[in-house]
Amino acid sequence: MTLGRHCGLVAAAFIVLSAPAFADPSPSAPLQSAPLKLEPAKPVELTCRSKSVVVSTNAANATNGNLTLTLVLKDTAAKPATGAWRIAAVDPAHTGSLGQREGKTCAETCPLTLAADGNVELWSPAPKAIDKLADGEWLLLAVVKAATLDLRATTFSGKQIESLEEGTCRVGS
Repeated sequence: MTLGRHCGLVAAAFIVLSAPAFADPSPSAPLQSAPLKLEPAKPVELTCRSKSVVVSTNAANATNGNLTLTLVLKDTAAKPATGAWRIAAVDPAHTGSLGQREGKTCAETCPLTLAADGNVELWSPAPKAIDKLADGEWLLLAVVKAATLDLRATTFSGKQIESLEEGTCRVGS
């Protein structure tokens, strides 16, 4: 399965969530940052306000809160360009967030790829096609849209969706 087809499957799996917008600290403050641009070896911090739904249990569990990620582009010669990301912070009450679930795995580093359209794909523990997952094996694929800074993430356990998350990010804290 190609990465493009894999991402299409993940996108098709999303349930529309209503992510809360950032509180606007002042009437003149912009609601979002400029489009995301990663430059080699220059870390970028994204602060995201997101809502997640854990769908693997009998009752869906929804949480929302803030999540801070650090992204670094490393190899622009690779096709696709690659880098690393890590979880810098997550609200303790946002228990459904990828920040809580991937906290230990991505505390130091997890892989990222830069799609041809500039969107950033965050993986944990590593890029892998869904149809290659063994029963009980975990996979996270999160996409940050470069133009809008929208975040969408799906976590799988085997071939089943474990959780969904979406939100809006901005560069800086």
